[in-house]
Amino acid sequence: MQYRIPQVDITRSRDHESLPSSGRPPWLRSSRLLIFIVSFSACALITLIYVFGRSPVYQSYATLLTVAKTPIDQRSSDADIQHVAIQKQILFGAELLAETAKRLRSLPREDKGSHIAVADIRNILDVRSVPDTNLVELVAEGPDPALLPALINTWIEVYLEARSAEIARTIGVTAQMLREELAELTEKINLKRAELEHFREKNHIVSMGREENEALARLRGLNDALNKASEEEVNTKARLDSIKQAIARGQTVVPREDSLTLSQLERRAQELREELEELDRRFTREYMALTPSLKVIPEKLANLQAEIERMRKTGQAIVVSEAEQAYSAARQATQAVREQLDEHRRKAAEFTARFAEHEALKNDLEGLEQLFRETQERLVQIEARYTGKYPQVDVVEWAFYPDHPIWPNYSRDALIALLSSLLFGLFCVWLVEFLTRKERAKLAINLSGIHVYSNEKLASEAIDQLPFSQSALNQPPQYALKQSLIKEMPAEQIDVLIKAANKKEQQLLVLLLSGLTLQEIAALQIENIDLEKAIVTITGTYPRHIPLHPLLKASLQEYGLALVNPSGDTLSQDDLAALLTCAIVDAGLPVTDDISAASLRHTYIAYLVRQGVRLSELEKIVGYVPPAELSILSKYAPVGPKRGIDEIELFYPLAPSPQA
Repeated sequence: MQYRIPQVDITRSRDHESLPSSGRPPWLRSSRLLIFIVSFSACALITLIYVFGRSPVYQSYATLLTVAKTPIDQRSSDADIQHVAIQKQILFGAELLAETAKRLRSLPREDKGSHIAVADIRNILDVRSVPDTNLVELVAEGPDPALLPALINTWIEVYLEARSAEIARTIGVTAQMLREELAELTEKINLKRAELEHFREKNHIVSMGREENEALARLRGLNDALNKASEEEVNTKARLDSIKQAIARGQTVVPREDSLTLSQLERRAQELREELEELDRRFTREYMALTPSLKVIPEKLANLQAEIERMRKTGQAIVVSEAEQAYSAARQATQAVREQLDEHRRKAAEFTARFAEHEALKNDLEGLEQLFRETQERLVQIEARYTGKYPQVDVVEWAFYPDHPIWPNYSRDALIALLSSLLFGLFCVWLVEFLTRKERAKLAINLSGIHVYSNEKLASEAIDQLPFSQSALNQPPQYALKQSLIKEMPAEQIDVLIKAANKKEQQLLVLLLSGLTLQEIAALQIENIDLEKAIVTITGTYPRHIPLHPLLKASLQEYGLALVNPSGDTLSQDDLAALLTCAIVDAGLPVTDDISAASLRHTYIAYLVRQGVRLSELEKIVGYVPPAELSILSKYAPVGPKRGIDEIELFYPLAPSPQA
């Protein structure tokens, strides 16, 4: 059907038929311009008077170093924050400020503080520490630029003089205290020395070295004698044992002085034996017995052997006797030395105790002497280094005359005032228009050709509002039901999610792909799950029984209901949504509205509809579905007769997760 746009005639009202005789442009005759000019001028005048009516504030400052300058060949000292804070309190002392005000009044120049009070000085001055340094800035802010440097410099002079006087007084008091301390230490040192000397004489301590005194030297000598006696006893015993063992083996043992004689007799006996053996080869014993010159040889040999045997027995007896005597003497010597050592050890122990007391007295004396030297060194340093010298404060920079004020910024504030006035003028124009605007006359539109008496603008607006205007006819038809914003997820994305999910995320995904909402999953308890019958009971607004997915059943049998926090409470809807987001991120998928709990549930419902299920039976599995959404889901339904819930596959095809 085609619509015909009726013709509308526009007739100008008499108010707009002609211009006034003045011939001025419309914008110049407008009341808006007058309102803008008046409001802008008034606001600009007031704000500019305020901006330029403020007194300027000038600033001058000086810089102090609150410690002595470091020599050029030494490292600078670290910042002493406590010292800087102390100097700040001293600078704001009442006496210091009063003396500063007094000196300012005595200055010969005019308007340089002749009437300034201590309270005014305290308001003008400020002390600021430079971070991480020993520098202090003395700052003065006020409307009089000539007063500020004079005030700061006078303040510094008073502070330096007061500090110098305090340093001098402190040095004198400290030096006197140190001298008195030195006198006391001298007296104590003399008493301690006399006590130590008396103790030495009384206990026979002749040397400062512990081992050099008589008792310990004697003890050391007895220990050496005991060691030597013990060694001699061992040696004599070993000699005696070796002599007895030699005798038992049949060896010849004689004194050293008889060994030569015995050796000669044995050599002579050997010669006679050889001679007798030679004669035995030549003659018989009967012949030799009858011959006088030959018969004496056996007799000499027998006598010589008897003499050798006698000398051996006598020598053995002598050697054994001498060894036993030596061993006995060594034992007696060892016993005597040991008795002397036991006796002297008691004396050495007493001496050791006395010597320990002597060492304690000596350490006390050394401590007093060390304290005396330190005190004496302090006195010398104070008298030589600080007396008559400047205190440990140095003026790095004196105050200067400020050329420009630090506040206010007239140019910036004037610009802000003009911009504010401009905005105020525009606001006033809008306010007047808003308060004086009258309701427009209603448009009189007749589709059969009746004229509309108004201006051109209202006529154009009326035409645009007609329901069958050309623009309205050109627009596409609008449907009652809009396309759903929830999209179905591809099966590939669902497989990626399942494979990358852990036990919690897998249970959440399977429940969403079984038709449950996040609210129903958050209210799900372990009591609502019957593993034997493989049924999940849903309570709440849409109670129902749904079959338990095999993958979810296996996970529940192995881990139980994992959608709980550490305290055992079920996760909330926000926690479940966050858990799903984590699963999406871990799977490497983009976090968008196309992948959500609603899209997963929508995917499962579409899976059921594609199998030809009756739309009216969907609520038995997924709960209540609004009619508008059912109408949208109908596009997934195949052509042909529909089937009941019992005739379709209710489990969404899923592959188990390797991480589960």
